[in-house]
Amino acid sequence: MSTTAPVDGTAVGVNPAVGIEAILGPDTRVPVGPTTTFPASAVVRLVFTGGQCTGFMISERTVATAAHCLHSGGSNGTWRTNVVAYPGHDGTTAPFGGCAALRLFVPSNWTGANNAPGGGDPAFDYGAAQLNCAIGTRTGWLNLGYPTQPVTGSCTRTQGYPADRPGQWASDDAVRAEDAAALYVRHPLVSGLDGSPVFYTPDPDDWCPVRPPLVVPCPCPPPPCVCPSPTVLGILSRGPFGSGPSATNNIAVRMTLPIINNFMQWR
Repeated sequence: MSTTAPVDGTAVGVNPAVGIEAILGPDTRVPVGPTTTFPASAVVRLVFTGGQCTGFMISERTVATAAHCLHSGGSNGTWRTNVVAYPGHDGTTAPFGGCAALRLFVPSNWTGANNAPGGGDPAFDYGAAQLNCAIGTRTGWLNLGYPTQPVTGSCTRTQGYPADRPGQWASDDAVRAEDAAALYVRHPLVSGLDGSPVFYTPDPDDWCPVRPPLVVPCPCPPPPCVCPSPTVLGILSRGPFGSGPSATNNIAVRMTLPIINNFMQWR
């Protein structure tokens, strides 16, 4: 089940404040350019009143991101307002323009009363924004996939829009641990990078050779995507908390078939 919010009003940009950093070890971020080529073109700067996140196109008019970028969580939470997507933003200009969100989607487990007042269930920190234009026909979009084997040790990459510096930035790391709901990584996570896609690095180095195949329920996107398209296996969602691997790593919501099915319904 999912919770949906219609979005009214005119969308405008904001200048979000920089959040608390969760950089575990060296800051491995490198700038991405040009952002007009795929897959950078499909990575989205997502702004809303009071903040910003990262998202990524999953269809002509739908952006996937973290649920808390769309709704603050729990039964007492609120929906974000004035949500606008800027795919491929280069830090100065939006080469594809921007599209306002028409509808916001998050799982009902994220907004459920059982999670109040502390916010939504971290295992359901994913959602989507349906846009008022088909900008994805020009930017392309990313595939979604889930593994049927352990992926710990696999090389991964994220790309997104940190609030502490302009433009799109990428980082490479490896999955440090995993469980049924999450992948634990050390990709730098600062304000604005919430909602970044996590996918296999295009060409793993010898030090990181593990790449279990992913089940991809959806067909390869059309051009300008390049097949095989980068396949997202997780969404960067939050910094360290609690105990166990979550205490020493950043957390990505792990793609599963039920999650992908939700995204397909929201497209």
